[in-house]
Amino acid sequence: MRNPEELVLHEHREPSSLEAKDFLAVSWNLHKGRTPLGFQAWQAMQRWVQSTHADAYFLQEAMARRMPQPLLSTGFGAPLADPLDDVWHCQATEIARALELQIALGPNVFKPSWRHGNAILSPHPLDLGGRWDISAHRFERRGLLVAHATFAGHSVTLLCAHLALTRAARLRQMHWIAHWIQKEAPTGPLVLAGDFNDWRNDSVPLFAEHGLHEVATLLGEPARTYPAFSPALALDKMFVRDMKPIEWIQPAQETAWLSDHLPYIARLQVG
Repeated sequence: MRNPEELVLHEHREPSSLEAKDFLAVSWNLHKGRTPLGFQAWQAMQRWVQSTHADAYFLQEAMARRMPQPLLSTGFGAPLADPLDDVWHCQATEIARALELQIALGPNVFKPSWRHGNAILSPHPLDLGGRWDISAHRFERRGLLVAHATFAGHSVTLLCAHLALTRAARLRQMHWIAHWIQKEAPTGPLVLAGDFNDWRNDSVPLFAEHGLHEVATLLGEPARTYPAFSPALALDKMFVRDMKPIEWIQPAQETAWLSDHLPYIARLQVG
């Protein structure tokens, strides 16, 4: 059996091959830093992220590794009372520091010994727009993470989501997200990406009603990402507005050894 920490990943797009206004976006469920078989794959994941040179990364289930302080929150949708870096040092913060990327964090699940959530990373100037609780019930804590990136003279709204396992809960969350976009970000370039757990593709017509188009669907790609070893379901999605989908990029086969989801990789054009 191959050790995921020893993988050398070759299939990626260098930024020099992209036009000035091309925007490379990656969405990936990190599976708390473990392979489908449960082995630790954290360093290999970090090397893969480094190899892609994307303009934005939308990460789900970024696993906390050290928690030196308790988490203090002032309520729904409110900022943390203490600096987030002090209370939630995680896989995403380690990637950001190692690769000198900007980062926005949105913790979702808090347990006595571990926690995980969403993260948005970018090499471009990044402003945190907030973390909103979209949990549909108490058994699955879910959040919508919002950030704004400055890219080629444009302000691009970035949304990272991880939706529920049950269809009824997912549909409620999709409507909440659509309402948030309509109210808080009604115009301008926007990317909504993440693990939607949406194998029925309910999200595609729902968000189309709000002017958002799913990248792979628009390009005629199946974009199956789960399970990673033999992908049969298109659980991960990427919706865009005021951005032109150019290409859905098939991830290298080696990434099947790194998480239970394959990364979703798309090349977009702004403007």
